[in-house]
Amino acid sequence: MTLPTPDQCAAATMDAETMLAQAIGLQGFIYGFPIVDMLKQRHNETHRVRADQPVAAPVNVMAVYPGVLTPATQGQLRAANSDTLYLNAWLDLSHGPVLLDVPEMGDRYYTLAFMDLYGKPHHLGTRTNRGRALRYALVGPGGGTVTAGCEAFHLPTDTVWLLGRVFVDGARDEQAARALSQAITLHGVQGPPVTEAAPLAAFDSLAFFALLNGALRTLPAVPGEEALMAQFDSAGFGPGCVFDAAALSPAAALGLGWAVRIGPEVLASRGFRPTQSANGWLLSSAVANPGRDYLLRAEIARGGYVNEPEESIYPAAIMDSNGGYLTGAHRYRIHFAPGALPPVDAFWSITAYDSRTAQLTENPLRRYAIGDRTRGLAFGADGSLDIVLAADPPPEGTSNWLPVPAGPYHIVTRMYLPRAEALDGRYVLPPIDRVD
Repeated sequence: MTLPTPDQCAAATMDAETMLAQAIGLQGFIYGFPIVDMLKQRHNETHRVRADQPVAAPVNVMAVYPGVLTPATQGQLRAANSDTLYLNAWLDLSHGPVLLDVPEMGDRYYTLAFMDLYGKPHHLGTRTNRGRALRYALVGPGGGTVTAGCEAFHLPTDTVWLLGRVFVDGARDEQAARALSQAITLHGVQGPPVTEAAPLAAFDSLAFFALLNGALRTLPAVPGEEALMAQFDSAGFGPGCVFDAAALSPAAALGLGWAVRIGPEVLASRGFRPTQSANGWLLSSAVANPGRDYLLRAEIARGGYVNEPEESIYPAAIMDSNGGYLTGAHRYRIHFAPGALPPVDAFWSITAYDSRTAQLTENPLRRYAIGDRTRGLAFGADGSLDIVLAADPPPEGTSNWLPVPAGPYHIVTRMYLPRAEALDGRYVLPPIDRVD
């Protein structure tokens, strides 16, 4: 069933049944956004849905991206990094534990982020095991026998998205990083082989509530959410019923469709609230564990998911130091004073994204991030560093240039294994100054 038009929604504002369905449906959209978004991604990454798709693999099989991401290879990922090789897998733990083998990684940074069906990250990697070779048993809520010699790693939902990152020190290091990435393997009940399929359109119809309902009927009940689930049941998509769009009254169908139509606007306007804001850089310490803040949880998923802060933090900026929105029509400078580079135990980078798509864009230098691994950076005589943000090559040369989109954009600074002063706010990134 397609979504109602704005005129149809406006005409129903005085109908009590429609408005009640819309109110409960909007709650369901906010609560269920990460769940449905994850299920959409699972379908689209375990099937071949487009010709330029970077990876596809059956459930419980690891896929390694062919190289560090570029605009041509980023696929459907939002705000992807250009620092690491990505590994991708969709796990099904409902048949029992899935085994994960990781090789000796030495001092090469890597992290495996396991996103549960609510979008909450759980990490294994350099920070947790210091690069040792280990075999893990990934255990879902149903439990199961953990094989001797395995270290149990418990996850709260049976459906899990594994997104791994393995450090790459420039193009000459990609082959070695890829070999290590391919040695990270899964052993479990494999899903069906990859076949061609149409992309799953989860947000264009009442299919949203069908997907949400299917998940809610299998997810373990969350203590304290009983009243909310009862509300969802009353609208036909809660865990205690089977959703049937055809059985809805016209008013109920209109109300639920209306909720899906306006849901993204609600998230965009109300979801993200930074807990730290300094020099124009925005950061929320709550993003990895939003708890009952379902609006924040949904907006995090809509923006591309996150890691635990101890793993990495992503301060973002959309404005310069004078309050103007960042755009390729102007040139900007970020000045790091001597000794004031981002404090990290792994590495840091700055990346620009098109504001409309949250994706990388092409540039003549083929440089999509700049940071402490960028070769040829020119430091001042006092040890300071200036990063130039511009759509065209700056007159002073390209050594410190981060190419940006021609139109509106935002930038993200990634700090991998941030130190305490970055986590608690004592360290503040410098402002973004317009210089043209």
